[in-house]
Amino acid sequence: MQAKDIVKTTIFNADNEEINEIAELIRMRKEMLSKEKMREMNVGDKVFFMSKGSKVMGTIRKKNIKRLVVDTEQGGWNVPASMLTLVEQW
Repeated sequence: MQAKDIVKTTIFNADNEEINEIAELIRMRKEMLSKEKMREMNVGDKVFFMSKGSKVMGTIRKKNIKRLVVDTEQGGWNVPASMLTLVEQW
């Protein structure tokens, strides 16, 4: 049995208290991943993100606590780090 199947089975068999604990663990892990991504990115880095099914390319102008300001052809966007992907070259 694969890990994701074990996770699915565990969630479907969990009671309300266990579901709340799982949800808290997921929230904590998402926060950890977001912080890791923030540390990877710097002002001036070229990035892209998806908006309404379109790829938007830009440059990081500013790092805030949880979001980055990305300058694009459409203007400045305030984007969560988890939505951004670094671009090697344009």
